Amino acid sequence: MTSASFRVQVVVDLLKKHQVKNIVFSPGSRNAPLVIGFNGDNYFKTKVLVDERSAAFYALGMAQQLNEPVVICSTSGSAVLNYSPAIVEAFYQKIPLIVITADRPPEWVDHGEGQSMRQYKVYENYIAESYNLPMLDHPDALWQTSVMTNEAFHVSKLLSKPVHLNFPFREPLYKTELKPSKSGKKITHFKTNKSIGKDQLAILQKKWRKHNKKMIVCGSLQKNSTLNNILKEFNNDPSVCVLTETTSNLHDENFISSIDRTLERLNDNPSFFPEIVITIGNSIISKKLKKLLRKNKPQEHWHIEETNRAQDIFSSLTHFIPINPEEFLKEFLDDYLSNKKSDFSNIWSLEFNKSEENHFQYLSTCKWSDLKAHELIQKQLDGKKVNLQMGNSTSVRYVQLFQQQKEIKYNSNRGVSGIDGSSSTAIGAASVSNELTVLITGDLSFIYDQHALWNNEVPKNLKIIVVNNQGGGIFNIISGPKTTPYSKEFFETSHEISLEKIAATFKINYQKASNESQAVEYLNNAFSSKDVEIIELFTGDIKNENILNDYFTNIKKD
Repeated sequence: MTSASFRVQVVVDLLKKHQVKNIVFSPGSRNAPLVIGFNGDNYFKTKVLVDERSAAFYALGMAQQLNEPVVICSTSGSAVLNYSPAIVEAFYQKIPLIVITADRPPEWVDHGEGQSMRQYKVYENYIAESYNLPMLDHPDALWQTSVMTNEAFHVSKLLSKPVHLNFPFREPLYKTELKPSKSGKKITHFKTNKSIGKDQLAILQKKWRKHNKKMIVCGSLQKNSTLNNILKEFNNDPSVCVLTETTSNLHDENFISSIDRTLERLNDNPSFFPEIVITIGNSIISKKLKKLLRKNKPQEHWHIEETNRAQDIFSSLTHFIPINPEEFLKEFLDDYLSNKKSDFSNIWSLEFNKSEENHFQYLSTCKWSDLKAHELIQKQLDGKKVNLQMGNSTSVRYVQLFQQQKEIKYNSNRGVSGIDGSSSTAIGAASVSNELTVLITGDLSFIYDQHALWNNEVPKNLKIIVVNNQGGGIFNIISGPKTTPYSKEFFETSHEISLEKIAATFKINYQKASNESQAVEYLNNAFSSKDVEIIELFTGDIKNENILNDYFTNIKKD
């Protein structure tokens, strides 16, 4: 059976032709024609999650791993707005989502009809494109539906961003046909590769050569072995220093991969300030790096990204090169001359290596705390092929203190860096991956997104590690909150919520460790298990901020 709505038949047919397979629904009534249409074709893999906010992050996690559009579909009204956090995250992370929202007939909007509101362009500030599908099943309306659906797919796929199809329906909503009688014409959009003129390339190469202190900063990216090898070649130049964050998924023993603890040793020494900086990838986590380069601006800053807008993260941008970094840097390497006289790479490496030495020395005697918990987690991950999902905002920063592991794929919702969907994203990612998926998150993030577990099929390849310091530990680390009388209640938001009871509600295996020996034992148990596991590492009675401050003091030692 399929929906009797010809417009639904066209949309379903075209998404199938474009090989969009995964559809995540949230229940309602106004989207019934879409529920019937997609479930009427065995080609589609459909999933239903009650909480729209969680459902959208779940789909984001799927699209993150598949690198292809995933559909989310809701009923009308406020349900539509609950998609917003995941959509804005997808927009800034550049993850393709196709958002289909059912709507009431346009004549009833603003006239007191239940579950009706102004839905067209409701996500206007953080959507690649919005489409209001026609109301009728007239042949011209079906043609228009076809054009809009084709365009929505291609915008989402080619730009790697969310798009919105608003789909108004009149009753009856549940009318069916034995098989579809309408289809849509597939339109193929070709992707063209941008290139830079030889004269422009020569000018950039000349600018690059004249500097003795060059830095390449790598923000969040998907794993890319070709780009990784290109950056290794750049790093062979003594005047070039390559800085990589965990979310860049770029790895080499000669890259500076633990930026924050390396920067802790520089003491505002001008010898370490780059003259020219290239940035690639999306958001940069290290606040210390942003502070350093905003204060000590490079003479030139180039941002290389295949997009229509540059990120001027250090407020020093001089050149925007809207080309795939891999393609541009590969061409840039032709006729490349290194600067043999510079020691810029070497002085950065010396400080990185010293920070590494002090890092391990401190951890060898570090008592039970957030920091120790993260060390034990990293040891557990060592050598494993893992899809790692990092929660905001303390978890991802602790992971940054540890050198990247080559076999790990690092992901975090750092588009807008909210805590609201980390668990849902991880579960969505695990659902389409055969790899071990590990979520490291904090207690507030976990509690906030507990509806992620309201799911009949939580993947068994998922391990959730909650570092529970009983509140927003980040507000004890950053300057400011503790200078007010409102820190505990309004910023840190300490709590007594039982994570064990949350796990029991959703019938998920649970273990709690309150010291190092328990943590080692329970982590081993969880990673040996063939089922989904929640491990709570409880550090709520520890002054974690004091330990972290002491850690950074020791990092500075010569």
